[in-house]
Amino acid sequence: MLFDYSFRDYDEVRKFLDTAEWNRIHTSMALTMIASFFVWGLLLVTAPLVTEWPIVPSWGYMYVLLSSPAGLLIGNVVLGRTSDLLGRKSLFMATLALGIAGILGIIFSRNFFEILASIFIAEFGFGGEETVSLAFLAEQFPLKYRGKVLVLVSNSANVGVAAISGIFIAFGYSIAIEKLIFGVMAIGGITIALYTRSRIPESLRWFYTKNSDTLIEKPQMHVIPFIVLSMFAITIVLTFALVADILGPYEYPKYTSIIPFIYGLGEAISGFAIIAFIDRIGRRLTSVIAYMGGFLSMAVFLLYLISSLPFFVFLVLLVINSFFGELGWAVREILQPELFTTIRRGSGIAAVRGIAYALYIVSIFVLNGISVFEYMVFATIIWVIGSIGSILWYSKGYETLNKSLI
Repeated sequence: MLFDYSFRDYDEVRKFLDTAEWNRIHTSMALTMIASFFVWGLLLVTAPLVTEWPIVPSWGYMYVLLSSPAGLLIGNVVLGRTSDLLGRKSLFMATLALGIAGILGIIFSRNFFEILASIFIAEFGFGGEETVSLAFLAEQFPLKYRGKVLVLVSNSANVGVAAISGIFIAFGYSIAIEKLIFGVMAIGGITIALYTRSRIPESLRWFYTKNSDTLIEKPQMHVIPFIVLSMFAITIVLTFALVADILGPYEYPKYTSIIPFIYGLGEAISGFAIIAFIDRIGRRLTSVIAYMGGFLSMAVFLLYLISSLPFFVFLVLLVINSFFGELGWAVREILQPELFTTIRRGSGIAAVRGIAYALYIVSIFVLNGISVFEYMVFATIIWVIGSIGSILWYSKGYETLNKSLI
């Protein structure tokens, strides 16, 4: 669609994209990603939620919890690199097909091994697609919308987390109803994604860099941005996963659905609020606020545990931390595509996220059997990593707000 235009050089391509006015193509691009991220949100907490189903024995909790990040990790690496070679749009139908296969497997699963394989396949498709989606959105949207759209789209995953957790709270007495509503929500999101996905173009930035004979190869990204992005990813992935996915099944089995519901709802509400100011504050300052705030709010959890306060206080602290968690997630989602060049954007984002999810898988083994207090000490230390990264980026990094992508 956009390829009807002719450009003299890559700078003209960038100017065309950066200054464009919002049109129907942008609406289709935003809607298809919102829908697929919503479905991914449903899958993000499926693993801990289904530990409440009788087909998942207590000895299998760890394996079910591992199936989600394992599928996401492998899908992320494979699809990220492939998108740099073959294009962004060309993968979107394949990822939907994989996701649909996994979701159908979850709905019709009759035993532990079927649910295990289905979660892996679904996460490979929808979780791995996140890398490609972030690259595509950043490359295609005008400067004045880029940050807002990245936050809006990624925040729909939080809506999915809260929605499916709420269903498990309301209908915990019936697995059949849980599966039915899960299927309806997933099919609804997939239907929207399919319809709008057929109406979007290939990334023009990717198309030009891949097919131009005159484009000069850009230098590789410096080491500091990669280190900082990795520190941010480690912080967000491990702390969200530990609090929303792990604490419930192991430490608060009665609240397995309530914990991700509160955390997801808090992050979803925070995400919509963040859209209002994300492009008014520089990325460097935003990262400091997010990760220092996350560290301080997580440290308060330690005081809660020492004081033996009611579980309600735990939930309040969870909401407070969820705001900084969402802000940290938002600035990370924005910076990942902004700090890599188009020719290796998919591979770069995949590498950063791959490090984080690999460490998350390791942490599930390492942290198995430890106390809630030890969990929170670990999570606080992880927030320190992100805080150090934000300070490093504020002092040594460069501002990407309102800057054109290379």
